[in-house]
Amino acid sequence: MSEGSRAAVRARHVLAAVVAGALAVPTIASGHLERPSYWPDPTPDTSVSPAAGGAVPKARSLASAVTGKGPGNVRVVCKASSLDLALNSIRKANNRGFRLRPSLPKKKISDQKARQLRHANKVFARECSFGSIQKAINKSGNNDRVVVMPGRYTEPKSRKAPTNDPVCAPELLQQDQTANQNDDPANTPSYEYQATCPNDQNLIYVQGRAVKGNPLDSPRMDRHGIPKVELGRCVRCNLQIDGSGARPEDVIMDAGKKYAGKAKKPGAQPGLNVDDCSADPMTDISPCYAKHVVLRTDRSDGFVGQNFLMRGALEHGFYTEETDGILLNKTKFFWAADYGHLSFTTDHNVIKNCDGYGSGDAVVYPGAAPQTGDFRDEEFYPDKRYNTTVKKCDLHGSTLAYSGSMGNSVRMTKNNIYGNTNGISSDTLSAPGHPGYPADGMKIDHNLIYSNNLNLYTDDPRIKPLVPMPIGTAIVWPGMNDGEVSDNWIFDNWRHGTLLASVPDAVAGEPDGNTDPQFHCEAALPSLSGSTSCDNNYHDNKMGQVPPGFTKHPGLRKFGNETGVTSGADELPNGVDFWWDEFLGNTGNCWFDNEGPDGTAGSITSESPDTGGAAPNLLPDCAGGTNPDLSVGNLDANKEAILLDCSMWERGNTGEDHNLCYWFDMPGQPGSPRAAQQQQKWGDAHAAFRKSDEADALEAQIRELVGDPAGAP
Repeated sequence: MSEGSRAAVRARHVLAAVVAGALAVPTIASGHLERPSYWPDPTPDTSVSPAAGGAVPKARSLASAVTGKGPGNVRVVCKASSLDLALNSIRKANNRGFRLRPSLPKKKISDQKARQLRHANKVFARECSFGSIQKAINKSGNNDRVVVMPGRYTEPKSRKAPTNDPVCAPELLQQDQTANQNDDPANTPSYEYQATCPNDQNLIYVQGRAVKGNPLDSPRMDRHGIPKVELGRCVRCNLQIDGSGARPEDVIMDAGKKYAGKAKKPGAQPGLNVDDCSADPMTDISPCYAKHVVLRTDRSDGFVGQNFLMRGALEHGFYTEETDGILLNKTKFFWAADYGHLSFTTDHNVIKNCDGYGSGDAVVYPGAAPQTGDFRDEEFYPDKRYNTTVKKCDLHGSTLAYSGSMGNSVRMTKNNIYGNTNGISSDTLSAPGHPGYPADGMKIDHNLIYSNNLNLYTDDPRIKPLVPMPIGTAIVWPGMNDGEVSDNWIFDNWRHGTLLASVPDAVAGEPDGNTDPQFHCEAALPSLSGSTSCDNNYHDNKMGQVPPGFTKHPGLRKFGNETGVTSGADELPNGVDFWWDEFLGNTGNCWFDNEGPDGTAGSITSESPDTGGAAPNLLPDCAGGTNPDLSVGNLDANKEAILLDCSMWERGNTGEDHNLCYWFDMPGQPGSPRAAQQQQKWGDAHAAFRKSDEADALEAQIRELVGDPAGAP
C-alpha cells in the first residue's frame, strides 16, 4: 500500500468519528478571560481639560517634560546607574547608530538630537524622586507624565503582591464574558478587583477611572458604552509614560525570572527551558514569570506610552481594556508567553513603530474591536472608520505576528511581517466572550509579508505555540467579511500566501454581546446560517515577487526560521498564492489585479481541486471588485475535512499527530524536490478521501449544518 493510500485510510477513521458526532469547534483562537466588556463612548470626555478620548491622543515631546510646559505634573523614575546608561546609549546612537526595528538599517541620531537627549537626562537625573514606575503612576493624576530613565525595572514590591489576593478573591471576581452562553462560566477579576489589587496580575497597573458601583448582575447584550452605574470619573486620563533613552531597549519593564545571568540583555528569554515555564494549575504561579501582565492600562482614556520595552509575561506584555484613545509609539514586546500586546474593546487605538517577538499566540492582538464598519450603530458611531491601526512595526518570531478575534475595522499597514509560523489571522472563532460578531471590515495594505516559515510544532520548540496555524503562511482569515487585502508584497511563504475559510454560526458558538443587524453573507443566500466569509477583496498584491532593493536583515532567521531570501533574488514564490475553502454560502469574494512571480496575473496560483497543491489561479477574478454572480461556494468536502482535522490540534501536537491536515508539517521551499514529494503525498491522500463514503457523509452533514439539506443552489 502506498504512503498516500495509508494516509487516506487513517483519514477515513478520523473523519468517520467526526461525522458520527458533530462538527468540532476549532481551537484556532486561544481562550483568555476578560470581564464582560463594553465599547467605550467614542466622544471626548470634557470633564477633563484637555478632553480625554474622542481621538487618538497626540504624544507630548520629551523636551516638554524638561521645561514643564503643558498640563499636568512630571514625575521621574530612575536607577542609580540611569544617567550613565543614558549617556552611554546616546553616545553609541550618535556615533554608531541603532536599528529601531530589525528590518530597518542602522540610523545615527544627529549631534543636535544627542545634545538635547543628554541635557534632558541630566535634568531628569536631578529631578528623579522615584525608583518604582508603579509608585510614580500611583502618585499621578489626569494629564500627568511619568518619565522613566534607562534601566531594568523589575518592580520588587509589585512582584511580592500575592496572586489571587484574598483581599480581592473571590469577593471581587465576576463571571467572565461567556456567562450568557456557559452553564459553568469561569470567574475573572472585575474592574474593582484590578483597581483594589493592582499588582495581583500586573507588574505595573494604570487605573484610568475611579471605581463606581457594582457591575451589572447580567451584562447588557448591547455593548455600546460602559454602563453609567459603574463608569467612574477620570483619575488618570491623558497619562503619558516616556522612556528617556536613545532607544526603546534602554528602559526595560521586566516581569520575567530565571535569566541565567543574561537579564540585562534586552532579548533575554525568561526560563532555562520553555517546558519549565508553565504556571502551576493550583497556584497560578510560574517559575519563569512574576506576573501575568507587564503593563496594564484600564479605562485609561488618552493614554500614551513611548520608547520602552515590555518583557517576560506569563500572558501579555501590554494589556488595555475599555479604553478610548490610546497611542503606543516606539514600544517593544518581547517574550510574552501569550500576546505581546493585547487591546480589548478599545477605540481610537494606534500601535506604531513597534517591534515584537517570542509570543506563543500573537505579537499584537486587538480583540473585540468596535464595530465601526458597514453595520455599525450610526447613532453611536456616526462615521465609518478604522478604530485601530497597526503600522510601521516588525512583528516576527512568534506563532503569529497579528491576531484579533472579532477584530472589526482594524487596519494593518506598512508593516514588516516575517519569521512567524503564520503572519496575520483575524477570526470569528471566539464569538463567546468577544462582542462584535461577526468580524468584518479589516484592511491589510502596503505591508511586506514574507518568509513566515517558523516551525514551532516540534518536540522541543523555542517558543511554545498556543494555537494551531499552518506553517509557512502569510494571512489566514477563518471568518472575515468585507475585508480587503491590497497593495502588499507577499513572498517566500512556503505553504500559503493567503487562506480564506468560512466559520459557520454553529461552529463559532453563540455570540456574546452585540451581533451585527445584518451580515454580508445574507445578501445572496439569506436562508443559510453561515455568517462568514463574504465580500472579501484581494487586489493589487504582488505575489511571489521580492521588492526591489530588498535585502536580508538580522531578524529573518531568528529561532530557526527558514527563508529563501538571497542577495539579488527577485522571485520567491509562495507555496500557493490564494487558498479558499469555497464554503457553501460564501459569496462576493474576489481576487483581481494581482501579479504573480513573473509580474503577470498568469503566474498566480490557487489550490488545485485534484492534487491539493498549486495550480493556475481558479478563483473569481472580479474586475474592480464587482461580482455579479456572487460566486457562491460549491462546498469542497475535502477542504472542509482538512480544516476539521487541523482544528483537532492540541498543545504539544506535531505534524505526525494528524492525517489529512498538513498544516503542522514543515513545507519544502516551493520548486524544491521536497515540496514536490509532499504535494504528491498529500494529493494522493486527498484524492482517496474525495472518493470515500466519509467525504459524502461529511458533505451531507455540512449542508444540514448551514440549512441546505437539499443540496447546493
